[in-house]
Amino acid sequence: MTENFSAYWMAFAHAKDFSNRRKMEFLIDVVYERESIEGVMKKIKAGDRLGFSFTEKEWQGIMQATEEIPNYSFLAEKLIERGVEIVHIMDKYAYPRILKENLKKDAPITIYTKGNADLLNCNSVAIVGSRNCSEKSLRFTDTIAKQAVKAKTVIVSGFAKGVDKQALDSALNYKGQSIIVLPQGIGTYEAKTYYSALVRGDVLVISTYHPQAPWSVGLAMDRNKIIYGLARAVYAAESGDSGGTWEGVLNGLKRGLKVYVRLASPDEKNANNLLITKGALPVDEEGKVIEGLSIAEPGLESEAKKADKAKQSKPLEQDITVKILEELRLRKGKGITAHEIIELLGMDKKSTSRIHTLLGKQPEIIKTKKGRENYYHLKEALPRQTSIF
Repeated sequence: MTENFSAYWMAFAHAKDFSNRRKMEFLIDVVYERESIEGVMKKIKAGDRLGFSFTEKEWQGIMQATEEIPNYSFLAEKLIERGVEIVHIMDKYAYPRILKENLKKDAPITIYTKGNADLLNCNSVAIVGSRNCSEKSLRFTDTIAKQAVKAKTVIVSGFAKGVDKQALDSALNYKGQSIIVLPQGIGTYEAKTYYSALVRGDVLVISTYHPQAPWSVGLAMDRNKIIYGLARAVYAAESGDSGGTWEGVLNGLKRGLKVYVRLASPDEKNANNLLITKGALPVDEEGKVIEGLSIAEPGLESEAKKADKAKQSKPLEQDITVKILEELRLRKGKGITAHEIIELLGMDKKSTSRIHTLLGKQPEIIKTKKGRENYYHLKEALPRQTSIF
């Protein structure tokens, strides 16, 4: 793939106000086996709508994208120099078939990968779960990862704290292989920790977002569909009754994916058993399917109702503050929003005002505003842009 060729696909993929599904319709109706993406984008720049029923917003978005092609050409060159492969959905050989099969019209137009791309064609399983999970869930994750490695199955990980990190680390500890799905642009990812694994060919890093996009709660949530899209099956170690794991499992079930959920014991405060009542397959601590377990059984039904109604107890303010300060130090000057804190700590989505009030009391934390969003920083650190460019 040449630099310019990549630039046209990048511009099209990241055009604003033009949804992924509508872009797929455009590719099928206008481009597939008829036109090259370069020819199409040049015609659009000249004002040709190519017979497609663009809305006015879509047209403005794609027109703006044609103006940004020179910038994408420069960006593509930089990425390629750093070992990043840029693959578009009409590449029959390099684009992973499993993404098309699982996501259909939601499959990303362009993907960015670094590492062993052959892993995209291997048998794969995703292990997902909460950031703030129990030791029992981490042990379960390690067990499933060990079994997957033994079966020569690649483990798909979301690259977050908790279950995601355990899945990735366990895969590598057992001499297996893993795909890291980024919740950010690949240009903002630093491969220090897993550099050796990348070089060995045991890890592939993949992103579907603009290469310079920073981490955000929205991308972290959206990234879940890619995790499920790259997997033949999914194991959920622990889930709350909202958030990324919860939504991911439900979406996976809607798409007909096999989703296995660890059966929770009565003393656990999670929504695992509720997910089982919604169609997920219950498994024990070893990952074995529990046969003959009916959602009508009193024990499970009772626990499911409890999980559906119960909210996790509110963390103590002191604990919240300590965790936020730790996260800010790790960010080295980059701020954090209340929404990001809620995602990080696995709190209820309605906790925004509580977070704002709490942080307003902390003398070592200052607030800045960017657009409509409030960002919190440590006083001794200044916010800075983190990018490889």
